[in-house]
Amino acid sequence: MKTILLTGAIVLAITGCSTTAHDTAWGKPNVSKVEYGTDVGMCNGLASLEESGNGANTAGGMNGNRSSGPSTAGSSLSTLGGGTYTGTASPDLVNRAATQHQSQEMAAKRIREEKLSSCLVERGYQKFSLTAEQSAELAKLKPGSNEYHEYLYKLGADPAVLAKQGTSTAKR
Repeated sequence: MKTILLTGAIVLAITGCSTTAHDTAWGKPNVSKVEYGTDVGMCNGLASLEESGNGANTAGGMNGNRSSGPSTAGSSLSTLGGGTYTGTASPDLVNRAATQHQSQEMAAKRIREEKLSSCLVERGYQKFSLTAEQSAELAKLKPGSNEYHEYLYKLGADPAVLAKQGTSTAKR
């Protein structure tokens, strides 16, 4: 049972080690699979923690607070431009809400990536670029499969690969 859980943790942890475009990955010379999986899993977990609200009550530049009117289960009434907003939003409001939501998602993703990078660098990992051949080989493998993760791990633990293809230096 412990082996299954450890293997599952490593698979989940290593999932966050490369971009979906297969351009870069993370590695540490001669790192063991267990250490690699543990470090990446822990860093992914830390990076996923949110420090602020999720923005669920903001849309279109509005914070979702009612300025007047009652609230009923499942719907709220807000004042918008002097009239009561009762469920029919203008296209402009819908567009602003969608743009704001997309901006918030992009900012959250950027923060998660920065946290992940910082955590991995603190643990001695470095980002490295995949060659065209490595990217092509990775593209042949099913994302999430054991073969996919094993291939990424082997690349990331190889000191020669990291020396030649490293894009950042590890913090010592």
